[in-house]
Amino acid sequence: MSKQRFLPLKNHEGIRKDTLTGRYVARKRIGKKQYAKTFSKIADAVHWKRHFHPLLTNTELRAETSKKKRRGQGLITVQSRPNGVDQRFTLEEVWELYRKFHFPTIEQQTIYHLEKFAENFFSELMHLKMQEINPEVLDVFMEKKVANVKKNNNRRRHNFDKDLKSLKALLNWYRENYDGMFTVPILKRHFSIGTIKKIVKRNVEKMSVEQVKLFLRSLDEEFWRDFAQLHFFMAGRVQEVGGLQWSSIDFQRGFLKVQDVSVWSYFDRNFTELKEVPKNHEQRIVPMNGPMTNVLKRRWENRSKTPCRFQRQSTGEALDFVFHIDGQPLNYRSIQYQYNKALKKAGLYPKFRSTHILRKAMANIVRQELGLDAAQAAGGWKTREIVEKTYTDAPNQLAEKAVFHVEKLVTGESGGPFSSDPTTVKQKHLKLLLNR
Repeated sequence: MSKQRFLPLKNHEGIRKDTLTGRYVARKRIGKKQYAKTFSKIADAVHWKRHFHPLLTNTELRAETSKKKRRGQGLITVQSRPNGVDQRFTLEEVWELYRKFHFPTIEQQTIYHLEKFAENFFSELMHLKMQEINPEVLDVFMEKKVANVKKNNNRRRHNFDKDLKSLKALLNWYRENYDGMFTVPILKRHFSIGTIKKIVKRNVEKMSVEQVKLFLRSLDEEFWRDFAQLHFFMAGRVQEVGGLQWSSIDFQRGFLKVQDVSVWSYFDRNFTELKEVPKNHEQRIVPMNGPMTNVLKRRWENRSKTPCRFQRQSTGEALDFVFHIDGQPLNYRSIQYQYNKALKKAGLYPKFRSTHILRKAMANIVRQELGLDAAQAAGGWKTREIVEKTYTDAPNQLAEKAVFHVEKLVTGESGGPFSSDPTTVKQKHLKLLLNR
């Protein structure tokens, strides 16, 4: 009876000894594909079985070989360990858990983006065990992603920052809920590897008061002028104006509440539901000035007698929109079309486009006149940073005041344009300003 050539090793699953050659054959299944390699030493076979992944090259595997470190009187081998202790899940299984338990807590549009992100970004990693996802695997993964973008000449792609942040959020969720010993392997270097070309930051111009006036005059219909005017003075998101209900208007006390938001489908931009909380999850009170009051009085006179077919989810009562067409909510494309049409008529397109321009314009105008705190309050932002860096510009006159204030301190003269001395430098400076 012939002797069995390949003998499985009791303490090393997936490794067999070739009795004919004395070498060791290691096998590993990743996804639906099986890999195998032969080694002369069992330690090398064990190391390959533990760390091999097709995303990693042999050179990288050799660079990962163990280092020796002295402890007490003996030598121990320091090897990279599996990431975490939970051996149950692949990334694909974690993704399904994420969809099941996390998706119900987020908005539909965010879900759509996450689904596209999973399909386009990390589908190649789905078959990996969570313990196998480490920084080295992600190094090679990101290099291949960048190479693919360059090969396809994708000019719109600048980096993979958003993709990495989304993957990081998923891995953090897994760590929080399933394996506290798991270390999120996304490092700063992965963002660097994923950079294809640097984004040139441009200072996006905001509409001036005169440009806002010109835009409002260019809207052909009173209905859309009213919508845009209220949008501007609210310093709100277009979803907040579109979702505004009559129950949120208090004529007697002179304010309106920002608490309801229109949700539009990502695909056709039609109204799908009324979300009963703004984006920052905080209700906002907006005082009504004269133009806002006039707009709302006109809209009250045109209040629909046709019941809305949509209902409030919390109470089941029919919705009652301030801005509607035959009692039904507006869709986003109609608003966008009217705004862009007016911008083109006013000669402001494409410098300004779409619907977010009025929120930025109001915030910026308020900051120029009343300061950053007032701008933040007007738009209901939680933090100053986004108002300061994204929505508004520093008041132009501050630099001018600073220069002449320091001039006065250094020279001891009072010839700057803000001096009480009505002669010389001040007069020349005012002349220059008028002739700009």
